[in-house]
Amino acid sequence: MNRREFAEAIALAALMPVLGTGAGPIRWPGTLAAGAAAGGLAAHEPSALAKALADAIRAQYGDRLGEADLAVVTRQIENGLERAEKVRKAALANADEPDFVYSAIRSQDTG
Repeated sequence: MNRREFAEAIALAALMPVLGTGAGPIRWPGTLAAGAAAGGLAAHEPSALAKALADAIRAQYGDRLGEADLAVVTRQIENGLERAEKVRKAALANADEPDFVYSAIRSQDTG
């Protein structure tokens, strides 16, 4: 995934609540598992961290969520953890820089 694709994916993720894509997990380009069926991702057991985070959600919002809702939340947490791991694995060279640099102080050149 290059910088442009990553930026597009981030922008798409930010727009998901506005666009109303439903309760399913966000599908990133090129992230289908090798054993995924044509209709969706292959089911696998969530990690211990995903289960623990889902238990925290259950403790706080369990009276408003059913088991199916909690299963969706757990899958979304697991997907987020997997994406975070992929981002951590991306190798960056010492010279890699962001596409833009923000500065709160205006330079003298700006008029």
